[in-house]
Amino acid sequence: MPDGERNAISARWLITEAFSALMAVQPFEKISVHAIVHKAGISRSTFYLHFQDKYDLMEQMTAKIVGELLGMYEGKVSGERQKEIIEDYGDKLPIPGTIAICEHFRTYGSFYRNRFREPRFLSWLSEELRVRFLRIYRDEARATFAAGGTMGFYGRWIADGMPGSSLEIARQLCSIAMFSMHDSSLMKPTLSEQDPMPVPF
Repeated sequence: MPDGERNAISARWLITEAFSALMAVQPFEKISVHAIVHKAGISRSTFYLHFQDKYDLMEQMTAKIVGELLGMYEGKVSGERQKEIIEDYGDKLPIPGTIAICEHFRTYGSFYRNRFREPRFLSWLSEELRVRFLRIYRDEARATFAAGGTMGFYGRWIADGMPGSSLEIARQLCSIAMFSMHDSSLMKPTLSEQDPMPVPF
């Protein structure tokens, strides 16, 4: 890899890490580019080589992070990651992908804590989940209920500081979801041979 490309990747990483650290202690509205570059130890000119402003930075981070989350609801968890999860939790999993989703929220907790304060973001993300659940349940009401309930559950968990282990939270969510649906047959979507895991909550 050329030095210029390596330096660009390093700078972007420093910027996103600094931004994430700042979001852990203050809301997005109060974070300035000055604070980001100071935290990252880079110049403002370096920041603007990669992002137009802090809104562009947030938009790009959102595309990456939420893209990863939505991919999990489509069964797109890497084989290596699945193997790690199975080794860690064995046969205790309620639905394997739910553990990965809980750990995803832990990893990006400061990001979601900020974004979940925005009604428009919550509405958009709930709609994205509703579309994915609709493919599974093939029932508009259940898909809407599942999406709203899932977002509400994770939102409260994050706001409370994400207590408990990922296994405990996954069990709790799956138990609530299955009880609420009242029909276990609808909770078991038809999987093709290519599907890597049951669709999580």
